[in-house]
Amino acid sequence: MTWNWLGWLSWILAVAFFCWVIHYIRVQQLMLIAKTKKAFAPKLFWRYVVLVVIALAWLGTMLHLTFFRKVVINDRQETRISMQYANLQLHNQGNDYYYVLASRSKNGQHPVVSYTYWAKGNRYTTNSRFGSVSDGQRLVTLDASTLPWNKAKLKKIDQESGHAFAATMTVRYQNTVINGLGLRANRDAATYTLIRVPSSEMVHER
Repeated sequence: MTWNWLGWLSWILAVAFFCWVIHYIRVQQLMLIAKTKKAFAPKLFWRYVVLVVIALAWLGTMLHLTFFRKVVINDRQETRISMQYANLQLHNQGNDYYYVLASRSKNGQHPVVSYTYWAKGNRYTTNSRFGSVSDGQRLVTLDASTLPWNKAKLKKIDQESGHAFAATMTVRYQNTVINGLGLRANRDAATYTLIRVPSSEMVHER
């Protein structure tokens, strides 16, 4: 069982409390007007302020934890990383053999939209935001360099596979209370696929 239940409970209570505060203020104002014919009372006003501040702070905290809290991927107390490696398989289109099919956008604003490759008898596709192709001296592309790759493992697989493999990194949030409050516990934080080919000629573009 994950801590996400705590996040859902906190969200429900935060929204319910905010709605109650609005209802409470409305009822108190109607009662004040009915009893005193006045629309303002200092004691009630400051009570309203305190309740609204608490309600907004609660909602703001939940919004931050759920949508805006940044988590360091390398922090093992926050995340855990799993890796999958697979040798690429040649694919052909007529007399053209290649490892990766790079699909380009029609308008040209985003040169490469997706990469398709074949491994273990299956076809896989990743978009250019969560994947990149390495075809030169640099094993890890610049886009992927911010992720915690096992460079020694990559070099070993690079040699064994003939410079043709796919390494997929999946980062998941740990099942902690703070991640649960943000509804993130045991959920994917990031997935990135590094595709290695011997040369750029082994990437077919369309």
